[in-house]
Amino acid sequence: MRFRLVPAVLLCACLAGLAACGDADAEAGGTRATAPSPSTTTPSTTTPSATTPSAGGATGDKALCDTVNAAAAAMKGSISDAQQANGAVAPADAKDAFTTFHRAVTEALVFAPDTDVATATRAVADEIAKAAAADDPIGTAADSGFAGLGSTLTDACKAAGATIDF
Repeated sequence: MRFRLVPAVLLCACLAGLAACGDADAEAGGTRATAPSPSTTTPSTTTPSATTPSAGGATGDKALCDTVNAAAAAMKGSISDAQQANGAVAPADAKDAFTTFHRAVTEALVFAPDTDVATATRAVADEIAKAAAADDPIGTAADSGFAGLGSTLTDACKAAGATIDF
């Protein structure tokens, strides 16, 4: 039991950091981003299908980074909500959170050009999909190369002018 608790806590800590940066970036992005057209606003709904049309309209790297941030914040929130008093997260709850993240990001990638951001985002989405399919999704995510993939995605988004902390 102790072994499964440590990866869950580590993953939640990483996701908490990501969500904190995602919220700050969304606020800062709303005031700094003057280049994107005003018709391309990011809706605050959490339904992946509701965000897909606007993600499809804005196919740039910044829009993809924003979509990843929003999906990651929703995933973190789902995992935090599902966390039990002892810190554990039921595998079914983790699978749901990971699957929702994967679906939202994969839908956004349909419209994304072939760039470093899209490649890094695909790698993260693929790793989350593997974790979602595992019997122990939290443990699988913690044991994977997720940290390196997240760092690659963060660097790619920075190069594209978007700040995320994945």
